[in-house]
Amino acid sequence: MAAAAVVAFAGLTSCSDWTSPESVDINSPSVSGQFPELYKQYLQALRDYKASDHKVVIGWFDNSASFAGGQSDRLTALPDSLDAVVLMYPELVDQWEADEMHQIQTQKGTKVLYEIDYASMLDDWEETSAGNDTDASGSNAPETGGNDGFLDYMDACLDRLLPLCAQNGYDGIAVWYDPVNPAHLDEDMKALETARQTAFEARLREWLDASPDMMFILEGNSMHLLADKSILDDADFLVVRTENEEHISAVMTAVRDLAQEGVPADRFIPVASTTSSSNSSAGYLMLPDGTSVPAISETAWWVKSQETDIVKAGLGIYQIQRDYYGNDMDYAMSRAAITILNPSFNN
Repeated sequence: MAAAAVVAFAGLTSCSDWTSPESVDINSPSVSGQFPELYKQYLQALRDYKASDHKVVIGWFDNSASFAGGQSDRLTALPDSLDAVVLMYPELVDQWEADEMHQIQTQKGTKVLYEIDYASMLDDWEETSAGNDTDASGSNAPETGGNDGFLDYMDACLDRLLPLCAQNGYDGIAVWYDPVNPAHLDEDMKALETARQTAFEARLREWLDASPDMMFILEGNSMHLLADKSILDDADFLVVRTENEEHISAVMTAVRDLAQEGVPADRFIPVASTTSSSNSSAGYLMLPDGTSVPAISETAWWVKSQETDIVKAGLGIYQIQRDYYGNDMDYAMSRAAITILNPSFNN
């Protein structure tokens, strides 16, 4: 996109700065203060771009910091052209984070969602209930109807989490949910899993019906196992959790394998991990020739390529805040991925 406002704003910078994705810190008071009208036009162009048809880029953001120890903790430091950010810990949002959340929503048109993780919910319940209500063999004994107590725990968690969307001004939710395949389970475990998944999907269906204007992202690698396929139809995007894959071929396979009966194939988003100072292998993918390359850029190039039977709607970036510390600029890999996917927009 080449809105007149962006072109005018570009004239205030050097050519070398403008050709790098978002190389100008538009949050600087020297820009918004000295050129308020141009800055206003830039923000409008930014919002128009995000409302247009393009490949989206969504970041998963670790917001567990209780105070802003640096720019990597700040939502306002995220790339301007990031379409959406998913806060990984919705119950840890402090007032300063809420203020920044509302700032990027209103000024830059960035969608702010939060994560609901079914597996973590189940893990937390199993940890807190360990040793309680066990039978003679030492295993948790399901109650009549396939309920071992998790359903009450799940309901209590969702009663806290789901209302946060409307209460705190979020744009929607991102739900990580991988149903268990009951085909090889014994009858007791099959009843247990069926009851759990039926109850969880019913709560999602209830929220979707009550929140038609909210954004909904479904994450997982087993979406074809959902009993209620209408949940898939109502998802804005289907995010494939591929951030732990080690080979680009595995990323491709994970996405393509989801194109099964009942699963919409026109809204897939694979996830790539940022690099990590504590894990040298994180954020890299192996090519077929054995070359190791940054996962974000390689996945972006694959997302950009055309497929015959699936649509790759964009890219997810896991732990995006780790990308703040770039060698040349902040969020260098994320900005480059946005430019790869949407070269017509001057970031």
